[in-house]
Amino acid sequence: MSHRTPAVDGVAHLTFPVSDLDRAERFYVELHAPELLRRVDRAAVLERMPERAAEAEADNSPLHLAVRFPDAPELHLFLQRGMPARTPAPHPHLAFNVDHDELDDFVARLRSAGVPVDGPRRLGPPGHASVYFADPFGNLLELATMGYRGPAAEGPPDVARLAW
Repeated sequence: MSHRTPAVDGVAHLTFPVSDLDRAERFYVELHAPELLRRVDRAAVLERMPERAAEAEADNSPLHLAVRFPDAPELHLFLQRGMPARTPAPHPHLAFNVDHDELDDFVARLRSAGVPVDGPRRLGPPGHASVYFADPFGNLLELATMGYRGPAAEGPPDVARLAW
């Protein structure tokens, strides 16, 4: 008997570890302006899920922020206590689509906030450009666009330069 393979409708959410919810909220929500869907902090757990109070203090806790960028799955930023500072690795990373006319403005905004960046870089066809940066917790992020007319270095990013 053969069984039909069920279909996946899409991606519901992605997760990144963070060591500080307040710092994560400043970096993601204030700097990048996604919609903050929810903040599950200690107070929220104690109010809504008192039976899980002990988990709120665990290294791998249910505490998190849920944010969403337009036309994207949710990004959940989960508190991982004791997470060491780390240099970003090339993979995995999360790439955001941006308008080619706004890429330089994004770079200027990141640099003015003290965020180390690498790029623009051209890794794809003519007009492609990517800018790489990391959040304060070592999660690698990318701004990607097509139609970019500015200067762009060739080759992969030097992610070691992106550590905070």
